[in-house]
Amino acid sequence: MLNLKRSVVVACTGLMVLTGGLAFAGNGNQGGGGWGPPAEPVSCDQVLDDYFDSLPVNDLDQQTIDDITLLREEEKMARDVYYTMSIIYDLKIFPNISASEQQHMNLVAKLLERYGLPDPAEGMGIGEFKDPWVQSTYTWLVDIGNQSLVDALWVGATVEDVDIWHLDHMIEHCADHDFDDVSLIIQNMNAGSRNHMRSFYGALEKRDYYYEEQWITEERLLEIVNSDMETAIILDEDGEVLAECGLAGGSRR
Repeated sequence: MLNLKRSVVVACTGLMVLTGGLAFAGNGNQGGGGWGPPAEPVSCDQVLDDYFDSLPVNDLDQQTIDDITLLREEEKMARDVYYTMSIIYDLKIFPNISASEQQHMNLVAKLLERYGLPDPAEGMGIGEFKDPWVQSTYTWLVDIGNQSLVDALWVGATVEDVDIWHLDHMIEHCADHDFDDVSLIIQNMNAGSRNHMRSFYGALEKRDYYYEEQWITEERLLEIVNSDMETAIILDEDGEVLAECGLAGGSRR
């Protein structure tokens, strides 16, 4: 299969050591001389929203602004590709991950709103994009996915490959910046993308096809697919577990 080629310049976000306590969801509260009833599950969405709101607003550089803007369209592209594949193939992986990509779009939208940045996805329908590269890439991926179910699953793994590579590079650049709010969003999106890669890789493996990495290294790919799903957790700006959370309120995984 063809390799998608594009040089994406990535620079973004910064990491600062988390100074507050970690908010873990327990199985019960001790009090009155014994264990009480199980505590209500913590909402992942609420934990992330509250922590995001507690972080300072920064003076973003232009590269970070550009990356956030591009990321909004990249996540829309993933959502739209998977939505389109869900119409063609009766396989739950496509609508499920398409819905997850909508959540990723929502996360990027939080950054756009916080920094008063224009939304490139505003008013755009399925398969419509402002960025010419994103537009042509969407068309190319859908054309490949139309050929067979295996091709469609390969498209999914390819999209996540690019996404993880992009987000990994953003995180690597964080050491030189202090944009904790952006780091928080990127860390949690990356965890979701790793889950998506595990799903697509496993679906291909069941059909006797083994996805080969195109952007991330083979070591990075195997590290991801040979590890457990990252569910019901929120990561902080350093990629450490900020909270373990139940299903109440939903999860951005």
